[in-house]
Amino acid sequence: MALKAHGLQIVATILFGTMYFTRRKNFRVFSRRKCHEGALGQSHSNQSSEELLEYHDQSEEDDVVSTIKFPPKRRRWCGLWIYTPNTSRFRNNIHSRVLQKFPFLIEMFYWIINFAFYRMTKATSQRLFAGRGIWNVAESHGIAVLEFEQFGWLSFLFPVEERSVQQWFMQGHQDALTFLNRTYALIHIPGTVG
Repeated sequence: MALKAHGLQIVATILFGTMYFTRRKNFRVFSRRKCHEGALGQSHSNQSSEELLEYHDQSEEDDVVSTIKFPPKRRRWCGLWIYTPNTSRFRNNIHSRVLQKFPFLIEMFYWIINFAFYRMTKATSQRLFAGRGIWNVAESHGIAVLEFEQFGWLSFLFPVEERSVQQWFMQGHQDALTFLNRTYALIHIPGTVG
């Protein structure tokens, strides 16, 4: 339990340290003046960054849309022009200003969603396979994959048998196995935070 708490402290230190170092230093969350410019200093909230770079003919649709106080932003996606909601009306709200000051909070939010989904699927699998035991189910699935690779109709796609790969690693190439294990641990464990 102490090891888990220690790991949680390390993760929290990394996340909040990164949030601090990536903050916008010249931006004030509790400023008395209203902010009328975007992050790029543009005052036209209905323009997207792509519109600033590319020229396009204005159609009648653009004229109709421009009469709205916060018109949708026009963006190019897969060769098509689409309109997305204009969120500039929320730029002076406290939560928007906090996110402008600390943009890494958005990244942390995505990580929390991924972690929650990971934990939910783990709990669901434990409940689904509680009667049979998750290790027995995993072993039977692994054996089924190995049998498919060796004897299935797509066996020509697997010219090297899994058993010979495992024997190569276990007989004199344990350093390569250690390297792969550490690489996996450094990518998977921080990515899923547990």
